[in-house]
Amino acid sequence: MRMPADILIKAFLGGLLIAVLLTLARRGQYLITGLLISVPAVSLYTWWWIGREEGAEALRAALRAAMWSAVPWVMYLLVVYLLAGRLPLWLSLGCGVAAYLAATALFYLLLSARG
Repeated sequence: MRMPADILIKAFLGGLLIAVLLTLARRGQYLITGLLISVPAVSLYTWWWIGREEGAEALRAALRAAMWSAVPWVMYLLVVYLLAGRLPLWLSLGCGVAAYLAATALFYLLLSARG
């Protein structure tokens, strides 16, 4: 059973990362913001907790899935990039999320079938 303090720490760290990125963006630092969004900061402490709480085999399984998630992530970025300025922001982001979810579902089905 997970301790509520662990969940609060995770929420705080994730929120802190978002706050830093938004502050950088508001100051016009779009290049560094874009680069830092992909930094494995959230992944780092997520991997830490998975490895610590669930063990090395669970960590390796999660890491394999994360490696495959690079393709849906790039599809999300590409769709939003192509639609930004052509559609309203909410619709561009929504289409990107739809592309991400479709690609993720496809990869999930393919990886699940392999065992």
